[in-house]
Order: sequence, then structure tokens, then C-alpha cells
Amino acid sequence: MKHVRLDRLDPKGGPVFPKLRQQTPWGAFDYWTLAPRKECPVKGIGIACEQGYVFTGGSVELTVRQQRIESGEGAGFIVIANRCDHVLKNLTNMPVQVLRMRVAMVRDSGTNQDVPLKAGTFDAQALNWRDAIHGGCGQIATRHVLSPDDFYSDWTFLDHAVLSPRGSVGYHYHDFLEESFVVLRGKGWMTIDDEPFTVGPKSVTWQGFEQKHGIYNPGPEKLEFVRIAVKQVDKEYTTIDLHDDLSARRPK
Repeated sequence: MKHVRLDRLDPKGGPVFPKLRQQTPWGAFDYWTLAPRKECPVKGIGIACEQGYVFTGGSVELTVRQQRIESGEGAGFIVIANRCDHVLKNLTNMPVQVLRMRVAMVRDSGTNQDVPLKAGTFDAQALNWRDAIHGGCGQIATRHVLSPDDFYSDWTFLDHAVLSPRGSVGYHYHDFLEESFVVLRGKGWMTIDDEPFTVGPKSVTWQGFEQKHGIYNPGPEKLEFVRIAVKQVDKEYTTIDLHDDLSARRPK
């Protein structure tokens, strides 16, 4: 089962899923805790890639060469097209949990520079409510924070979502797409390959090619999470709904 809790990992850092073997250009998925007011140098890898950071809270500044960009207050993100050294700095008086994604650029990106792409917070006020997706129940508020046109690589989505109490993302799978859910607030029941389990704040899940999955919020609070997705090179991914809203499934 691909599920971890960030607060149970080594705060000094390491892979989120040590034995993971990605099938997309998603080359790294790491975690560490950034101490209050501290800087963290990050070594470049010398090849064209996009590096993204998701923070479960706080405010973080990234410096690359003479450029600086900030995530803002609260849970947020920074994504850059970058191959060289850069520095992260925690601007708050609280520890900040950092998730780093690295996605290789396997074709000409159209730029040879280190480009700050975008930074911001996961703002629930910016979400649009609608009926549940993938055959789910209740309602969901969603936003593509970053979409395919925002990336130079095959990184496909950085999404923000909130599920209503007794709402769900219905059971489904993707071919040629790998993704992770990062829970920010609330509690829910995630099902991956017919195995339901409980998720809560700082839970991180992994769903690979054709791996059936979905998430249900039993309530009473809303369930807020981030979705990170990367597709296989030169493939068009599809989504197949399995007509199960997951409301009848319970963790053991």
C-alpha cells in the first residue's frame, strides 16, 4: 500500500516512498522538515528539469542566482524550471514540512534559463464547487492551480480540492499517469486497489498506472487535499470511472 504520514518520517529528509519505481519522468519525490528561520541549500543535478515544492504550512522563499520568489502564508507551493543550485528559506517561526518533486525535461523546453515558474498558496476561497467527480457522491470544490500549459515538462497537474462531508472522488484509474494526494486538513477514507485506509493531515498517497483509487469524506469536517500528477512521455492518459462512490467501503 502506498501511504505514509509525513510526521512519521525522518525530519532530516529522504524519499517519501523509498522503494518507488516511477514509470514517468517523475524522478524524485523527497521530504524534509525546514527549521524555523533556517536556510536549506539544494544541489542542482545538471540536467534540464522542473523542481516543485509543496509546503503543508508556513511561508518559504526560494532563491536561484539573483532571483527570489515566495510561496506566501499557509500551505503553498513553488515550481521552477531549474537545473542548478538554489536555496530554500523558512520565513516563519515554525517548522515547515517540505515535499520536493523533480520532473525531467525529456525534450527541448524552449528555454535554457532557470525560470521561476509560479508560487502561491492553496487558497480555498479560489475553488469552484460542483457535483462530485468520477462517479462520486456529494460535492467537491476544485482548481487546477497549475495545468499542462504551465509546465515545460510532462508534469501535468498541481490541483487543489476540498470534499464536502459525505462527499467523494469516485473509484477510478488512469493509464499513463502517476499521481499523489497530499492531505492538508480533515480526515477521510482512501481506497487503493480495493484496500480502504484512513488518511488525515500530512497523509501522502501514491497511485501508479492503472491503480484503482478514490477518496471518501465521512465527515463531519471538510477534507482538503492537493493532487500532483505526471504523465508518461508521448502518451495521452485517460481516466476510467468504475461506478463506485466508495461510501459503503470502510477501513478495517
